[in-house]
Amino acid sequence: MSGHCPIVIVAHGDLGEALVRAAEMIMGPQADLFAVSLWPEDSPAALEEKLLATLQQAGQRPALVLVDLLGGTPFNVVARRLPEGHIACVTGVNLPMLLDLLAVRDEGLSPAELAARAVQSGRDGIAKYTKNAKCAKEREKGEK
Repeated sequence: MSGHCPIVIVAHGDLGEALVRAAEMIMGPQADLFAVSLWPEDSPAALEEKLLATLQQAGQRPALVLVDLLGGTPFNVVARRLPEGHIACVTGVNLPMLLDLLAVRDEGLSPAELAARAVQSGRDGIAKYTKNAKCAKEREKGEK
């Protein structure tokens, strides 16, 4: 069993699985990285069963759970598990966030510390980019 914090992505459709595949394409195979998918036919109870099975697979260790959408079913199911105190949750999972977490999780950070870092790295990974700043300013004026 590894000494780092397990990371579980709980998301709609195959988003979590795609993030895991993308992260492993960039960083190589990752232990203790899991995806739990919500499909249209899944009830919240069915998703909770999948989440609990995944947490058990992670060895019932304190874990960081990343969800796609605040207020969605994945978030609501995870939020019901939070009072147990062994998981931390961050919403709005994105690839920059996940890559940063995978790069630092061997540093002995707790799920709560990783969660705080996830919020920052997730935000830092979002930027507006334009090739021509003058054109961007003109477009912004036109948007108002």
